[in-house]
Amino acid sequence: MASLNKLNKINKPNKKFFIKTYGCQMNFHDSGLIESGLLKNGFIKADSAGDAGIVILNTCSVRDLADQKILSELGRLKKNGPDKKIVLAGCFAKQVKLKKEAGTDKTDAGLFFDYCVGPDEILSIPDILKYENGSAKESRNGGDYKDFGLLEEFFYDKKPENGAAAVKIIEGCDNFCSYCIVPYVRGRERSVPFEIIYNTANEQVLKGAEEILLLGQNVNSYLSPEDGKKDFGFLLNSLSDIPGIKKIKFLTSHPKDFNDGLIETVCGNAKISKEIHLPVQSGSDKMLSAMNRGYTRKDYLKLVQKLRNGCSDISVSTDIIVGFPGETGEDFEMTLSLMEEVKFDFIFGFKYSPRPFTKAFKLKDDVLLEIKKERLERIFQKQKEIKIASHL
Repeated sequence: MASLNKLNKINKPNKKFFIKTYGCQMNFHDSGLIESGLLKNGFIKADSAGDAGIVILNTCSVRDLADQKILSELGRLKKNGPDKKIVLAGCFAKQVKLKKEAGTDKTDAGLFFDYCVGPDEILSIPDILKYENGSAKESRNGGDYKDFGLLEEFFYDKKPENGAAAVKIIEGCDNFCSYCIVPYVRGRERSVPFEIIYNTANEQVLKGAEEILLLGQNVNSYLSPEDGKKDFGFLLNSLSDIPGIKKIKFLTSHPKDFNDGLIETVCGNAKISKEIHLPVQSGSDKMLSAMNRGYTRKDYLKLVQKLRNGCSDISVSTDIIVGFPGETGEDFEMTLSLMEEVKFDFIFGFKYSPRPFTKAFKLKDDVLLEIKKERLERIFQKQKEIKIASHL
């Protein structure tokens, strides 16, 4: 059985590593940090998992399907590479640790890994693999791996890809949507200091970046910890003044925090992308309340209208969850009607799956899987019809 605290010395033949990333842009950004740290510490990047002595799975845990993929991958790695060092990192890793701490983990005997590292500890991975004795923090003389200064140090080594660079501006989330595990596995919301973001963006421009993607679970709640006046709008305008930056994108926005000032900033600054991802999740007020989204259907529609009034070239995409506990046929039809009213440019649709630690986990998952599948197919069909009609 794998131990969460197993720290064996890595032999020279095993210095080659391979990172497999699951999930969102944030995870790909974090994988870049891990890679930079390993390269700085003398490790070598392998072309494939088969060629590596160390395999790092940087994981997602937003939906049950993501968990199942990771469990399957752990099984394959154990079967095909029993001598490899396996690092389970990211959100699923944190979920495993939380379950172990709570005494509710019933699957640990079936998990095969050498190290388990949550999102707030990923910068410790080079030291965990490098040092034989003591904890990772001891090996850096007490260094704090949650320190955003280390994030800056690691990311400065990363080069832009195709003229674009991603920069994390906020970690964690304070919204506690009832279906979402993110606040538990990534922690409470913490904004990266403005100076670090600005310096990182500037460094990336010097390396050839023309486009900056700002990342966070809720970017528009950004507020620099050293100055409460430096909010998301201030950050956008400041970065747009850096010579060489041609476009600034951001993911993801929460509707409840997209205020009039931010709309004015986005619409009034030519460098800021007009492609806005604005997750709605449901068109039913009853469902929105049960999901703890913090806005109503009317609020959301009003926000979209303000964006379209301010920016003639705005593009709005969204996320929709079907089959949340208690969702009736009428609730679902309200989601379809909202799609008709908004006419999204793109949608991401998902079947609800219970996530441990969340408030909704205690609710009865009372929408049958067959109904969830049918509703998911219907929203994609509805979106297809809307797009076809918009081109007539």
